Amino acid sequence: MLGLRQWKWRARPMNESSTSRAGFTLIEVVIALAILGTGMLVLLESHFGSLMLFDQAQDQTLIELLSKQGTALAEIEILTGKSNGSGDFGDAYPDYEWEYTATIVDEFELPGLLDVEFSLFTPYEDEPLEFLFRVYDGAMEYEEQS
Repeated sequence: MLGLRQWKWRARPMNESSTSRAGFTLIEVVIALAILGTGMLVLLESHFGSLMLFDQAQDQTLIELLSKQGTALAEIEILTGKSNGSGDFGDAYPDYEWEYTATIVDEFELPGLLDVEFSLFTPYEDEPLEFLFRVYDGAMEYEEQS
């Protein structure tokens, strides 16, 4: 009589070849490739989206820095007595330009206070980006009183 241990080894069906090959079927390989392809597609979309966000953030930062520089230059020109002017940002940013117009708010009630309309022209926008701010020129108040 065979023992339990010997019986397990003899439990193989008779029709199965002793030289059966281990491996994957064609459908299993195709399904695995489809899953990998879908994962790669998701990763590429995510990467492309992050590159687009990076470009937008870089453009917004550049516009913010140039608008600060342009408004500072306009304020300096206003304080030197010019009521309107324009300029560019040199060779570093040849396609960007700015201009401003300053008007007195109320020469009797608020002498020296000016409304400034500032425009920044960029190569990407059809219309200029416009900013409004006020500048106080204390020298104008003293000139009008004397």
